[in-house]
Amino acid sequence: MSDQKHVKRNPWAWIPSLYFTEAIPYVMVMSVSVMMYKNLGVSNADIAFFTSLLYFPWFLKFLWGPFIDMFKTKRFWTVTMQLVVSASLFGIALSLTSSMYWSFTLIVFAIMAFASATHDIAADGLYLINLEQQQQSAFVGVRSTFYRVATIVGSGVLVVIAGQLAPSMGFKGAWTTVFIITGVMFFIFFLYHKFMLPYSVNDKGTLDGKKISGSQIAILFGGFILFSAVIYLAFIAINFLLSLTGMISPWNTIVTTITLVIVVVALFRTYVATFVDRFEKSQNKSEVLLPFIEFLKAFVIFMQKKDIWSIIGFLLLFRFAEAQLVKLVQPFLLDPITKGGLGLSTSEVGIVYGTVGIIALTAGGLIGGYLISKQGLKFWLWPMVMMIHLPDLAYVYLSQFQPTNLALIYIAVSFEQFGYGFGFTAYMMYMIMISKGDHQTAHFAICTGIMALGMMLPGMFSGALQEQIGYSNFFLWVMISTIPGFIVAALIKIEPGFGKKQEA
Repeated sequence: MSDQKHVKRNPWAWIPSLYFTEAIPYVMVMSVSVMMYKNLGVSNADIAFFTSLLYFPWFLKFLWGPFIDMFKTKRFWTVTMQLVVSASLFGIALSLTSSMYWSFTLIVFAIMAFASATHDIAADGLYLINLEQQQQSAFVGVRSTFYRVATIVGSGVLVVIAGQLAPSMGFKGAWTTVFIITGVMFFIFFLYHKFMLPYSVNDKGTLDGKKISGSQIAILFGGFILFSAVIYLAFIAINFLLSLTGMISPWNTIVTTITLVIVVVALFRTYVATFVDRFEKSQNKSEVLLPFIEFLKAFVIFMQKKDIWSIIGFLLLFRFAEAQLVKLVQPFLLDPITKGGLGLSTSEVGIVYGTVGIIALTAGGLIGGYLISKQGLKFWLWPMVMMIHLPDLAYVYLSQFQPTNLALIYIAVSFEQFGYGFGFTAYMMYMIMISKGDHQTAHFAICTGIMALGMMLPGMFSGALQEQIGYSNFFLWVMISTIPGFIVAALIKIEPGFGKKQEA
């Protein structure tokens, strides 16, 4: 069957399974890896730093998104990346049998992360292409639900299985078995989606139908590599200048990144925009540069949005507190009372955080999506801002009093997770809103790339910070870190009625 044919599918036949498979690799890389490395004796500082560094592929969506928009179909990228993820899951299982498991697993996790990030771009593109706006709002809750179901499977069920197998097999053997099970499951989903995902005449690359030569592709990828190299060198230069002022890590890294983002946005709004505009108005366009101009154009259109500075500020800083908290929750629950933790077993953490907590998070997301569909994002923005931040107080309580009552721990974790799920709905709908128009797949990828950067940077230093000041002070710091989230929420503008279901 050709990808150019138009074959509609009932959204219920593919959206639940698509977002289930979108979540699995993310959960394995970002959450399950934390549990696995903690079980294998890796320090909190190393766990937080390296697993946060694995966010980098999701940040690269900022650059990689336009390629997905330009070449092949979203369906092609979705199915192909599912096969790569399946192979990566088996690769982790194989790596755990080696004495160099730390290095090998990190490499395979990185490959899985790149495949997962690419899959996210393509899957979100399929969602936007195949559903009308009303359906998009209606299915936000559905996609979130099945994303969370996958999270329960990954950070809940699979963690419990590892905990149950560990006494007889050891943690290496237990986690090897878990990754084999996950690899088989993911391969089955790959086969299902190969036949069941919809085909759309709108699902095509922006360069589809245009004859592209080898030299054009070489210039496109050469330009991409050059652009990435310039960004990297600029990062090093700014970081070095800040070090001369006495600014130390992690603050120099954060300030460097924010400075670099500001410079890049300014350049795209001015010089790059002028270059693209002159090229398109030229009577004698260079065909060789056409793909590269198309690549730049997606960024220029996004960067020229009227409220770009408040948009980027919101995407970067809204989850500044959550980015730090999420990396230390599982180590906190696992560490013994004497180290400031709660002393739970691996299986108990799988149930408390990976199952009960995720159910609460899912409920929050479903209710949030439903309420937005009734009264719109603008009406519910501030209640959602409050609910994503204030429930972090639950961990202040847990770290200060270290209760041993499991029911009390369940309630506290569920309260925080419900608030996060409820509040994150506003963040997701805001990204959909600002991605509307031409290049919507690329623009949504840019949004999620900036979002990943906002999670990566704070997460990288959170483990070292916790080891320096202890869990009780760390969670107090998390509450202070919610302040930027309130500030950026006050600066954004929401379209009246956006997200509200239209009356028939």
